[in-house]
Amino acid sequence: MNSLIIESANLKLETKQTGKIIFPSNIYDEKYIGPLYGYYVPDTNVFNVIPIDSPNRIKEDKRISLLGYVLPINPLKFILNENQISDSEDTNENRLMRLTELLRNGEVLNNDEHICIKNGEHSDSIKNVLIPELTKILEFNPLSDSIIEWVEFVFGSDKNIYSNLLLGYWDGGNLLFNHISVQGYITNVTKTTLTQETYTLKLDVFSRNTGILESDIMLTKGAVFIGCGSVGSLFALELARAGVGRFMLVDSDILGYHNICRHQCGIFDVGRYKTDAMRDRILQINPYAEVITYNMRIQEVPLNDLMNFCDSNTIVIGGADNREGDLYANGIAQQVGMPFMSIGCWERAFAGEIFYCLPTGMPSYKDFMEVAGHMSARVNQNRRFYTTEAELEKVSFEPGISVDINFVTTIAVKLAIDLLNRDNEGYTQRLLPHLTQYTLVCNTNSTKVGGEMAEIFSYPLQVTTSIVVPYSKKG
Repeated sequence: MNSLIIESANLKLETKQTGKIIFPSNIYDEKYIGPLYGYYVPDTNVFNVIPIDSPNRIKEDKRISLLGYVLPINPLKFILNENQISDSEDTNENRLMRLTELLRNGEVLNNDEHICIKNGEHSDSIKNVLIPELTKILEFNPLSDSIIEWVEFVFGSDKNIYSNLLLGYWDGGNLLFNHISVQGYITNVTKTTLTQETYTLKLDVFSRNTGILESDIMLTKGAVFIGCGSVGSLFALELARAGVGRFMLVDSDILGYHNICRHQCGIFDVGRYKTDAMRDRILQINPYAEVITYNMRIQEVPLNDLMNFCDSNTIVIGGADNREGDLYANGIAQQVGMPFMSIGCWERAFAGEIFYCLPTGMPSYKDFMEVAGHMSARVNQNRRFYTTEAELEKVSFEPGISVDINFVTTIAVKLAIDLLNRDNEGYTQRLLPHLTQYTLVCNTNSTKVGGEMAEIFSYPLQVTTSIVVPYSKKG
């Protein structure tokens, strides 16, 4: 039989609270026992625990891992406490005594300050001797399953050269958390008490919106995005922060390095579909959000899928690089009975335009294009282009810098929130009573940036409030 040596060290239990755990408040409320998922930040010694009922798609994120467990008791004291040993046979105590005898060459500590297990054949000893014996001891405890999982999690891993693990356990009505440090092939198990900070997504993520936007209402709202580029990416994240709970993202494009200077995603998302990258960003804000992605044009999305997602509490946001998709989506919006918006930037984003319409009682996007489309200088690409830096000066379209695009988009977001709350009597409208159906937003009226078209604006940062869209006579 393999022998193990338990060696005491001149280390005392660290009582200084040098780390923190941030965890969902319902762990307390539900007297939770089970695994904890999230991530550990070494620089700040903070454990961030994601909600225990997070969807599987969150737990499957590569950044999320199993951190540890919440147990019904402190397993260190339960496992290695000489006071539990007795002469009775076939009992939990007797098995513990045999385990102590197995480890007789060293000292079994009963203050769980420091446990050091050394053996030349570390992995085999842990697996073949310690875990089976501990498992036998714990089998008599009706709440033993999670403890056994914890024992195997801490002691049974061949890859734990250095790990930072969480141990939470209930002590009466109190929940205590320890930072368990497992180091090297000589397994040092030491613990440090963690300070605690609880959160709830509804109260903490969206609490600052209370009195301005009501979470219960906003979480029922939805948005369909036609295009997830510079406009759509910012728009979607702002609606997520406002509490919108349902998203449909439609875009066939792949994020490239040339997008990074204007997009809300970054280098680690290059090569991914923009829809997938944006889904992950939205779920970081609200992991309970419903996010559906379609890597195709809006015209190719199955009509039944659109109809099933959309309702009067949904808004359609057109921010793609062509108007055909917007025209198609506006038809869907009118059929379902929901508001529609179209946002686009002009050359170099020296200005931008925002169009909106309600399902009834005002001209549609089709009306606008037929009678007022000549007012627009929005760049309309029927297909995307890619170019090298050496050829940039040959390209006629210059999309503009992020801050200019974002200024136009931010005004559109404000208007969208108004539209989503158009029937909410407790909500105070910000822009809807003041902006007309078609709004121009000016970043600069310098002709050096915007050419002759810039002269239509009287001053930089001008937002128009008087343009009226007529109905089309063709209708």
